[in-house]
Amino acid sequence: MRPTAGDDIPVLRSCAEFGINLFLMKRLLLFFILSAAFPYSLFAGDAIPFPVSVGGQAAKDGTPFAKIENPVATDAELAVESQSGMIIVNVNMVNAKNEPVPGSTPAVILLQGKTKTNLDKTMDGKKLAPGNYIMSVVSEGKTASILFTIK
Repeated sequence: MRPTAGDDIPVLRSCAEFGINLFLMKRLLLFFILSAAFPYSLFAGDAIPFPVSVGGQAAKDGTPFAKIENPVATDAELAVESQSGMIIVNVNMVNAKNEPVPGSTPAVILLQGKTKTNLDKTMDGKKLAPGNYIMSVVSEGKTASILFTIK
């Protein structure tokens, strides 16, 4: 059976119609990618998705880590502005390149139902020794990474 001139075969389209559809599809795809990427780029560089302060000093945003400018005491207050009922803080000693010191054990600080504590309130009860540290504060499904020094 041969198709007649009146038969419509939707799979076969003219080259011009196909070209127009491809052109529009590419433009729409580009528009959606840019629309999605624009808001993300506004926040992509944030090392602190929520305010954190140590020893009364607010962490200043930086790349790749936020930083507490001045050294703090071993019992300095840690404050996290978060609505989460559970805040987990991991504190790791770092070297001059901000890499974890081999063999050092991270300290863990839990804040349950509160937003303030002190750096000496670690889970193992040990005080942090003087030196450079990186703190990872996990709350609201986000992580703030902050460099600081204990004097």
